[in-house]
Amino acid sequence: MSKNLATLIGFSAILQWSAIVGLLKRISSSIGPDYAVAFMYSFSAIILLLLFRIPNLKAIPKKYFISATILFVVYELCFSYAIALAQSPQQAIEISLVNYLWPSMTIAALILFKELKFNLFVVLGLAVSLSGIVLIQTGNGAFSWSSVFDNIMANPVSYVLAFLGAALWSLYCVITKKYSNGHNPIALFFIVITAVLWSKMYFLHSMPALPSLEFDTLFCMLAVSIVTALGYAAWNIGIIKGNITLLVTLSYFSPLISSVFSMLILQTHLAAAFWHGAILVTLGSFICWISTNWAYLKEILRPDKQPF
Repeated sequence: MSKNLATLIGFSAILQWSAIVGLLKRISSSIGPDYAVAFMYSFSAIILLLLFRIPNLKAIPKKYFISATILFVVYELCFSYAIALAQSPQQAIEISLVNYLWPSMTIAALILFKELKFNLFVVLGLAVSLSGIVLIQTGNGAFSWSSVFDNIMANPVSYVLAFLGAALWSLYCVITKKYSNGHNPIALFFIVITAVLWSKMYFLHSMPALPSLEFDTLFCMLAVSIVTALGYAAWNIGIIKGNITLLVTLSYFSPLISSVFSMLILQTHLAAAFWHGAILVTLGSFICWISTNWAYLKEILRPDKQPF
C-alpha cells in the first residue's frame, strides 16, 4: 500500500468519526448510556473481526500492545461516556469539542517523544484552542469566568472525561506511530473494551432491563457501529503507513465537520459563540502544526521552486 493511499484512508476516518457524536447521543437518549456504549462497541468489534480477524500476538511488540490497549480502552470509555452522559444534544456537541483538543495535544506529544522540535508557537496554539473551549461555555451571553465555571460544573464528569480522552488519544497516536512496527491490532482492542463494558454492567449494575428498541434506535445503533469500526480501522492504517503529520492537519477540520453532522442528526441549534469557539479550536491546531512545519512550508512556498 502506498503512503498516499494510506493517508487517504486515514482521512476517511475523520469523516466517519464526524457522525459518531450525534448517533451515540440519539441512542443513549433512547436506551441509556450503558447499553448505548456497550452495543456500539460490541457490534463494532464483530465488524472489525470480520475485516481483520485476530492478529498474531507473538508478532506484536509486547510493550506496545500493553500500553496501546490500555490507552485505547480508557480513551474509548472517556469519550463515549462523556457524550452519552451529556444532559442535552447541545451539551453533547459542546463536550465533543473538548475531545477535539487532541490534534494540538498530539503535536505536543510528538515534541515530548522527540519526534518534533519544540517551538513556543505550540504553546500559543494550545492556548488558542483552549480559549475556543472557554468561549463555547459562554453561549450567547457576555463573557465571564463565573458563567464558564457554572456551565462546566453543570456536568463536570462529562467535561473531565472529554479532556482526559483528548490527552490519552494523542498519546495513543504517537505510541502507535513510534512503536507498533506496522501492526494493527484494532480488532483486539475492540474485543477488550467490549468485555470491559459488559463486565462493568454485569458486576456494577446487575444488567438493568433493556428498554424496547425502536427501528430508529436500531438503525442508529448499526450506523454508529459501522462508522466507529471502519473509522478506527482506517485511522490505524493512516497513522501506521501514511503521513501522520498531514492526517493531524486534516483532522483540524474535525470540530467543524463533526458539529455540522451532529447538529443535523440531533436536529438542534448551536449558538454563534459555539461556532466562534469551534473556529478557535481549529485555528489553534493549525498554529501548532505550522509552528512545527515552518521549514517544510517555506520550502514549498519558495518562489523559485519548480512545479512538478
